[in-house]
Amino acid sequence: MHPKILLINPPQVARYPQPALGLAMVAAVLEKNGYSVKILDLPALRISENSLAAILRQEKPSVVGITAMTPTINSAVRVAKKVKETFSDIFVILGGAHATLLPEETLRSAPEIDVIVRGEGEQTTPELAKVIDENPRDINQVLGITYRDGDSVRSSPSRPPILDLDTLPFPTFHLLPMGKYRLHPPFGRRSPVMPIITSRGCPYRCIYCSKAVFGKKYRSNGPAYVVDEIRFLKEKFGVKEIKFYDDVFTLDRKRVIAICMQLKEHGIDIPWSCETRVNLVDDELLRVMENAGCYMIEYGVESGNQGILNNLKKDITLEKTIKAFKLTYEAGIETVAYFMLGSPHETPETIKETIGFAQRIDPDFAQFSITTPYPGTELYSLAVEDECVPEKWEEYMYADLKSAASPGFETKTLSRGELIEWNKRAYMSFYLRRSYVWKRLRKMTSLGELKTNVSGLRMVIDIIK
Repeated sequence: MHPKILLINPPQVARYPQPALGLAMVAAVLEKNGYSVKILDLPALRISENSLAAILRQEKPSVVGITAMTPTINSAVRVAKKVKETFSDIFVILGGAHATLLPEETLRSAPEIDVIVRGEGEQTTPELAKVIDENPRDINQVLGITYRDGDSVRSSPSRPPILDLDTLPFPTFHLLPMGKYRLHPPFGRRSPVMPIITSRGCPYRCIYCSKAVFGKKYRSNGPAYVVDEIRFLKEKFGVKEIKFYDDVFTLDRKRVIAICMQLKEHGIDIPWSCETRVNLVDDELLRVMENAGCYMIEYGVESGNQGILNNLKKDITLEKTIKAFKLTYEAGIETVAYFMLGSPHETPETIKETIGFAQRIDPDFAQFSITTPYPGTELYSLAVEDECVPEKWEEYMYADLKSAASPGFETKTLSRGELIEWNKRAYMSFYLRRSYVWKRLRKMTSLGELKTNVSGLRMVIDIIK
């Protein structure tokens, strides 16, 4: 009999908990291979670590898999400790971006964890589960893991990336608490809403971006697979809105057009949003996307100073950004612009330029965050050299609602306190403009948009107060 597997998303402070899609992807392949799997999404269910022991006694899993990003690694380790305290013979696996970036360090510092799965887990985890079940001594034969060998920590060779994503089953949405998820404003105008990931890997070289799990090689699901997944979510779970979580949704222009055409051909009327780069859109593409239901695009603008953009190796120009926002507006699609304050060589003057540039391109929504040096990135190496890295992993939360008021990063020229004040100033300068307020009032044509604006206002107040 196969071991019973429990996959856990560790607790974290989140007003808008997001689906544990990584766990659902791994669970789908485990189920396909005949394993009994459950997902315990602690943030979505509002379950604390203290309640975990009772759940473990009820479920009695043989294997527990835990995922963790950098901000949640300590929470994940505490979950692993609770698992071992409850049943010492449970085999504990840790996966996710942080463990992939720092596998040996993480395993040495956390005796509660037995094995780390590095990178994509869909192929590694079922193979590992089989070895655990049949012959644990062969664990060194499993690619893409870091494991204990007596008192030593060893790593097997990395597993190649999955090239044909269409061979993977849909994530196990039925194992997720679907009614517990809400996207933060301005997304989620229709409920329920569900994010999906239809491509992996990003070939660009931004120094702040970690590609720990999916890597640089771009791979994608075919248009038919994507449309089938959307139809499945709509018919099976009543999903009314889709959020594409792809890093660069429009990297393959022909694929996006094909997805849009098939959505129209199959009569799938559903609003959706995506994220991409300003150099990967054009007028024709944007109009095709809008006609197929795209109502919002997120762009990583980062800075209004070309020198800062060059330092970040963003490979875009301010002129290209201005053009992309103009074309998106003309196509009838709303925009979100992401900005980072505190990048290498940032000064009060360059921050002022960014604030002014945000007003110039006038997105529908803007997010200002403190530049965060994640492990495994070139930015992290620079921060280490400058002795400017945060002491606690929990502080690496660049997009949390409260992160604007509590950044974990400072630079040689801008202190933590100064970055906090500049971030508040950026929000106030952008959102408290009369022209902006009037624009939002004119665009409130539905109850969903009213709720979005009210929720967004509360978010801004939380940040600047």
